[in-house]
Amino acid sequence: MAWRNLGRNRKRTGLALLAIAVGQWALLATQGLMHGYGDNIQRAITGPVVGHIQVHHPDYREERAVDLVIGDADRILERIKALPRVTDAVGRVQAPVLIAPREDAFIAMVIGVDSRSESKPFGLLSGNEDELRAGQVMIGYRLARKSGIQVGDEVALVGQAVDGSLANDLFTVQSIITGPADIVNQSGVVMGIEDAQEFLGMPDQVHEIVVRAGRLEDVEPRVATLRDEKLLAGLEILSWREIMPEMVMMIEMIDYSGLFVLVLVLIAAVAGIMNTLMMATYERMHEFGMLLALGCRPGRIVRVILVEAILLAVLGVLIGTLLGGAFTAAFQETGINMASWGGEQTGDLAYAGMRMPLDIVPRLEWIDPLIGLVSVVAVSLIAALWPAAVAGRLDPMEAMRS
Repeated sequence: MAWRNLGRNRKRTGLALLAIAVGQWALLATQGLMHGYGDNIQRAITGPVVGHIQVHHPDYREERAVDLVIGDADRILERIKALPRVTDAVGRVQAPVLIAPREDAFIAMVIGVDSRSESKPFGLLSGNEDELRAGQVMIGYRLARKSGIQVGDEVALVGQAVDGSLANDLFTVQSIITGPADIVNQSGVVMGIEDAQEFLGMPDQVHEIVVRAGRLEDVEPRVATLRDEKLLAGLEILSWREIMPEMVMMIEMIDYSGLFVLVLVLIAAVAGIMNTLMMATYERMHEFGMLLALGCRPGRIVRVILVEAILLAVLGVLIGTLLGGAFTAAFQETGINMASWGGEQTGDLAYAGMRMPLDIVPRLEWIDPLIGLVSVVAVSLIAALWPAAVAGRLDPMEAMRS
């Protein structure tokens, strides 16, 4: 009976379904984009710059002094790589320098790396296939553009060694690179880690060790394991969540971004269903009076109206879910360039030396449609209480005369 009643005024029912469906689609589209943006932030944090876990001298992250090093680096790296569920561990050397291609000097950052390990996905040199050769360096493309450095140039580097003495040497530019980390592109003078250690007078020493776990779920157990290692006693060992707490908070806040859209969905559901059921109730006063006169209990009429509300809610959410799923699926291959929404075609944002891609691939979680379904059904039942109460209190004789 409830299903048949919905078809009496198809235009009114269709408008109510449309309002709910559009609201559910908007909710899923928003959630999909926010999940995709959260994925971008998470990949940026756990990507080339930060990794999953970092090991430092306790004061290094605060002071960034060149003499705050990790000693016995080769032995420590070998031990970390041997741990279960550790996919890789790399040491890095970083120090500010002046680079002089000709007369003028420019501020730059020496970054000493193992080029083979850093050329893997999520490494600082990801996407660059050339292996660094001794006595040669790679220059970030923005630093090269600013300083006029070209491939094959000989550049002078001047900095401070670990012991406080002057560090200076000549290096040949092997290539100009575009890396996945903004710090490399902006100011990076990338050299082999052995060259960097010799240049700065720090044999078998590094400034940081970046560790990669197999999965994000493995990170915290590996942090606990590393902190129990005697070889790493006295060193600071932090997970990516501890290193970038403000970005982690941003990711967590993204999960609540759909609440505003959900409120709009619920307003649409209440308005559409209450209007539809109230009009349908007054139009069927005579019919309800006949049913009551024939012995139908008021509770049954109330149940009919409530079932109508549930059907409207479920159908509207189902249609909206199909539309939201289609929207998400449509952009799985190409993604959505959020930068173009502002009229720009720039690719990424940069934060703390990390690149934040603005090409977002929307993603839905299984709970997203359920949030809309449960919420809309709940408010639909609430919206139906008034029409149901009106119908349940009808006097049979008066209703038949209406």
